[in-house]
Amino acid sequence: MNPHALVIALQMCLVSWNSQGYDTAYHQSLESGKPLLVLVGADWCGACQVMKKRVMPQLDKEGALRDIHCTELNLSKDEELANRISKVNTIPCLILFTKSDDKWQKSELIGMHNQKTVKAFLEKHATPTVANKAGEKRRR
Repeated sequence: MNPHALVIALQMCLVSWNSQGYDTAYHQSLESGKPLLVLVGADWCGACQVMKKRVMPQLDKEGALRDIHCTELNLSKDEELANRISKVNTIPCLILFTKSDDKWQKSELIGMHNQKTVKAFLEKHATPTVANKAGEKRRR
């Protein structure tokens, strides 16, 4: 294997987070009732890449995404789907769908944010069960 290809492959492993394909995450969220978190971004967007490669992997490593189904949408490739779930005008954009009393609610966090801000957003808008579990982990 080419040494440069190996380095790139290893870097990709280091920056990955628990993101699934949209269809998989969507259906798992429907079946489980757990929140669905969608990161909408683009390959050409520096702020999107920071969210994708630094912020989200760190949140995943901390366990903040454990009870949430996560996916990414590339606005350049999935523009129709991104606009169907939300009128995305600014990227990066985190869209969180939560279920409450048989209704799904949508919350958005627009722009680049650090782990602390995203975690606070998730705790505020996720279902009480997810927010409580995140709070329990912090107290330990």
